Amino acid sequence: MLHPKIAYVLLALIVVLFAVLGVLYAVNTPPWQAPDEPAHYNYIAQVAGHGCCPVIERSDWNAEQLEELKAAGFPDNIDVSHISYEDWQPPLYYLLLVPFFKATGGSLIFLRILSLIFGVVAILATFTTVSRIFPRHLILALTAAAFVAFIPQHIADFASINNDGLAEMLLAIMMVIAVGYVGNPTALDYEGKCAPYDESMRPHVSALGGMLGLIILTKLTPIIPAVVILTVAIAWRWRIEGRSARWLFEQVAWGFGLALLIALPWLIRNAQVYGFSDLLAMRAHESVVIGQPRTADEIASKGDAAYLNEYLTTTYHSFFGQFGWMGVPMQPRDYVMIGAFLIWGLIGLILINTRFHDLWKLVPQQRAAVWILFITLIVTIVVYAYYNLTFVQFQGRYLYGMLIPLGLLVASGAWGWVLLLRSFTPSKSLRRALTYLPLVAVAWMLVLSVWALYQYVIPFLD
Repeated sequence: MLHPKIAYVLLALIVVLFAVLGVLYAVNTPPWQAPDEPAHYNYIAQVAGHGCCPVIERSDWNAEQLEELKAAGFPDNIDVSHISYEDWQPPLYYLLLVPFFKATGGSLIFLRILSLIFGVVAILATFTTVSRIFPRHLILALTAAAFVAFIPQHIADFASINNDGLAEMLLAIMMVIAVGYVGNPTALDYEGKCAPYDESMRPHVSALGGMLGLIILTKLTPIIPAVVILTVAIAWRWRIEGRSARWLFEQVAWGFGLALLIALPWLIRNAQVYGFSDLLAMRAHESVVIGQPRTADEIASKGDAAYLNEYLTTTYHSFFGQFGWMGVPMQPRDYVMIGAFLIWGLIGLILINTRFHDLWKLVPQQRAAVWILFITLIVTIVVYAYYNLTFVQFQGRYLYGMLIPLGLLVASGAWGWVLLLRSFTPSKSLRRALTYLPLVAVAWMLVLSVWALYQYVIPFLD
């Protein structure tokens, strides 16, 4: 077992390293060289100048002109004030940044660095989620947090202006609340058995509903995963704990009722602007972004096999590192190393579920939390695939809502190797040293993030 004080020191180190790297990415990425950054920035500027909230119009989108600017690398002093095709987005992220926009005169770098706060909270939420599920294996929580912190593209995403970071942070906090709601962390009672978190100390379901409401006000893509988290958490407690139908109704009413109450002003506003049939402004957005690549057209021109290959390859590359407006990928060897690392972790997961299954028994509360995370991972992938049925959006950042469960899988896979090596190691001191193997194994991604900054971001985006 890892001593909590050591764990917190290592967690602080991870957060500091992430923050330093984030600032370096924010400062060294040229203006507007991040996906959709001009449009997000202009949303903030519009709210700062005219109040909330802007309305998306046909003049907000010019596909040909945008492609020309991207190809030219957004020359210095270029006017991007006309790029505002994100005006349909929910307003919370932009409202939060407006005071800082006004205070700094609209400083792009300052707003980028400010967005790193969302990343710090997401890393802390990753650690908290995993540590509540496995309170006696804090190395798993540290490893998951380090994995989330040191994905190069993830750092680049937090170091730019967009609403992804706030949405991811809110979803991560919701996962923390959910694992506590179902009874984690567990503790050993006087009889040496695992007992769930005392019910009086568990968060109320309204906390989950509140987070869902804030997510609705932030970004559309994480709404369905958030709904699933709330639904699965309530359903698990109702079924396993033998709750009454009245209890179930009350939990659903509290959770979804509060979420609707929080989101209601935005939905009413959209009904007035776009009509009751378009409460999320998705149809308004689709009617404006004419010229954006469509999936049907891509399949017709390239064929099913070529399209699928591009879909999977680009998603994988852009999840870990494909910078700028997807125009600066890393070298193939970098993706091969990442793939080898993931395969290594997958073998470790197989070891846990076969050879060391008896050493990895979970109590019901832990299983519930793991299932919540696993289902969130699957649903995030499905939502991403569904969105790509209409538009060609092979951007791995849309999958970052599944980073906490993915981080747990990576950490658990590394722990499988620890169990294997310990089975061949009689030395107690060496067995204790092996505890740190998962964190050491994922530390190479820190090096990869530094490498990506100085080998790809700075040379090719400057």
